[in-house]
Amino acid sequence: MARLSVMDPSIRAMFHPASGLTYLDTATYGLPPDPTLLAMRAAEEAWQSGTGVWVEWDREAERARAAFGRLIGAAAARVALMPGVSVGVGLVAADLKPGDRVVMPAAEFTSVMFPLLVARERGVEIVEVDDIDRLADAITPGTTLVALSLVQMQTGRVLPVAEIVERAEAVGAQVLLDATHGVPFVPLGDVIDRIDYVVVAAYKHLLCPRGVAFLAVREDHIGRLPPIFSNWRSSDAPYSHFFGGPLALAGGAAQYDVSFGWITWIGAAASLELLVDWQAAGALDESVALARDLAGRLEIPWGGGTLVCPPIDDPDRVRAALAEHRLKAAFRGTALRLSTHVYNDTADIDRAAAIVAPLLAHRVSA
Repeated sequence: MARLSVMDPSIRAMFHPASGLTYLDTATYGLPPDPTLLAMRAAEEAWQSGTGVWVEWDREAERARAAFGRLIGAAAARVALMPGVSVGVGLVAADLKPGDRVVMPAAEFTSVMFPLLVARERGVEIVEVDDIDRLADAITPGTTLVALSLVQMQTGRVLPVAEIVERAEAVGAQVLLDATHGVPFVPLGDVIDRIDYVVVAAYKHLLCPRGVAFLAVREDHIGRLPPIFSNWRSSDAPYSHFFGGPLALAGGAAQYDVSFGWITWIGAAASLELLVDWQAAGALDESVALARDLAGRLEIPWGGGTLVCPPIDDPDRVRAALAEHRLKAAFRGTALRLSTHVYNDTADIDRAAAIVAPLLAHRVSA
């Protein structure tokens, strides 16, 4: 396949941000490509007319499962279909027992942290690490699970997952990784087969409708992790077994599937297959390069992915400037969060740097 560029109209023409808007807010929600919306609209028209076949809609999710597996380098049989990250985390958290110890960053994303804090109510020990650089040191003998994000949503920093996995393996602990802000731009490489659980919400960098998420389960945990959300969709015959027992679950991680909204997953399949193609063509590298360039222009460290999070000390002033210049971004903690994707180009980076640089905390105080 020929190498593509984000400036290639075959990619950028699929997206339609509002005229005059510089959209650097993918970390809040990604923009949908044309094929995704066309697939969903066709399903909506069939729904409206009563001519849709629900089994065909439902089976479209298998395309999404396979495409997601290719994006992270894992077999589709290891991928479970979820409606959100917290559901996948909750499944793992439900397997924890009194006396188990969980280590995680104190500033971890709420949808990862809260299901584990609920487990504390039944006797699970939770160790919150304030200094992210000391996370590996906190993984000591007796640790059961380490939970963390691949990319911190509020700083854009890519965490040293390989080091964390190595330390966890040394003490017999499992690793739960939220890769939402990393996939598909931060490769997991060989470490993917060593991570026990990977959760990803797909409505951001994977350009899917909201309500689509994944849980990748390491092969040796499939069948051992209790399928507490068992339902008709996770059975071994989801299109024919509607009544009664016995308990007969699907093979592979599909036994952890949660019943889902059909039309959202039809859109997800279209987006994910495009991303697989763009990944193979090298087109996704351009988004990472744009983020690195933007960080350099703002004179802040680049985190390693597509999130750029410069410090601010006057959010109201920054918010007003972004509104005036029609630059879409987000505010997280004491930082402005900008994030790039295939619909961005160097002109977007030029514009963002010119607007944001004078507003940053270290510039204002200098």
